[in-house]
Amino acid sequence: MNNFKFQISNFKLNRPQHLDYSNQSKGFIAITTVLIISLVTLAIATTVAMLSINEAQSSLATSMGNDSLTLTEGCAEDALIKSWADNAYSGGSITRPEGSCTITVTKASNVWTITATSTATSYRKTVQITATRTSSSLTVSSWKEI
Repeated sequence: MNNFKFQISNFKLNRPQHLDYSNQSKGFIAITTVLIISLVTLAIATTVAMLSINEAQSSLATSMGNDSLTLTEGCAEDALIKSWADNAYSGGSITRPEGSCTITVTKASNVWTITATSTATSYRKTVQITATRTSSSLTVSSWKEI
């Protein structure tokens, strides 16, 4: 019994052709994977685009607000000069190259409150100055954005 060898070679079990789904499954998995990766990439790209747009809008609003504040402070300085030069100054409108402002002046004895509001853009800023006016000087005691 030593010389007995049992060998099976070239044995293949063939399934019927209509039951072989292995190639179709691989194609379905590949298409599904490509679609999922595409959707994730699209979602990331959309999110990045939206964040960029929001950041740009925020930056523009900050810049426009700073420009409006610069205009308002310039108008307030003009109003201070007019208040120092004229004891009867009561405010009004000031037009500068950057835009225009509305000035209101409230007087309580020698303490004047000057309020300047920019009217040039939708980014309105208001500055309020409190100053003491004498016949020879004008001393600012408070300058704040309100």
